[in-house]
Amino acid sequence: MKLIATIVLCICLADTALASDNWVFALSPQAREIYEKRIVQIPCEKISELLREKNDEDLYLAIRDAGIFKQESCKPIIQKHRNQLTQLGLKGAVSFYLLRLGDRQQINVLAEIFDKDARTVGDHWVVELFGFLDDWDVSGRRLVRHSVYSDGAASELLCSAIMWRRYLYGEKIFKEKWYEVGEKERIEKRILDHFHETCKCKP
Repeated sequence: MKLIATIVLCICLADTALASDNWVFALSPQAREIYEKRIVQIPCEKISELLREKNDEDLYLAIRDAGIFKQESCKPIIQKHRNQLTQLGLKGAVSFYLLRLGDRQQINVLAEIFDKDARTVGDHWVVELFGFLDDWDVSGRRLVRHSVYSDGAASELLCSAIMWRRYLYGEKIFKEKWYEVGEKERIEKRILDHFHETCKCKP
């Protein structure tokens, strides 16, 4: 499903606005509807088929969305194929799924993937996953750090994660934590201000 930037129910303030098959990429009206109605675009039952097709992108989306919507019914399927899901983005999606179901140890796996890859691959999928988590000690701290070296696609993905956090967990909490963690990490205030002012949606 395409994210159509021209619909103005929500005016997202970002450096650029790109259409994408990935509904999470921007907090558009369609994305809000998908989230609120729990619309499954790629059922986890298709994981076996997608593995045969070597379609890593759709595999990632299927597992990620099962995590976003906390679909416990997908767990046997994902666990069955876990040894085949070796690509780094897919491993991250599996860890995200298990974390959303309550396995708190998986946050460390996601952090390790981020620390290993996100700086060299600016648009790494794990940045996107951090937008749906409410902790600030691990994932939130890394989003704040990511602001220092984010530009281009990396900046857009970070913006998406920030917008989802604000939408899901509240503007007040986000602002407080964004600046509190930023100060502890010694991030320049102008950088924190830039992302705080840029990465938001007007109702």
